[in-house]
Amino acid sequence: MAKKIKGVVAQFGTKGYGFITGDDGEKYFVHQKNIFNKSRLKANTRVVFNAEESDKGLVATNVDLEGGSKSESKSGPSKALSNGTVKFMFFVLFAVQAAVVYKVFFETVTG
Repeated sequence: MAKKIKGVVAQFGTKGYGFITGDDGEKYFVHQKNIFNKSRLKANTRVVFNAEESDKGLVATNVDLEGGSKSESKSGPSKALSNGTVKFMFFVLFAVQAAVVYKVFFETVTG
């Protein structure tokens, strides 16, 4: 049975694999296919994972960011735009495009 462990990503390369140093002091191999949501890990990121023994050594599976899979930026948690905000943004975009079309096509034809 796999046990849950917390740790820090020691390295994760562009080829989709790397190593995690567990809080227990052990090094665990991690592959991209074993990462929750297939997100890309970065060095010094805290993670939670299941540890399993394989014929080649310790392997990290079901790797997730510590604290869940919430995406937070340096300025704080990100918030989704409401439907009203998105509709307003499309309206403004449409109005600007209409003004440009009027200016380019109708004023150049008449003036």
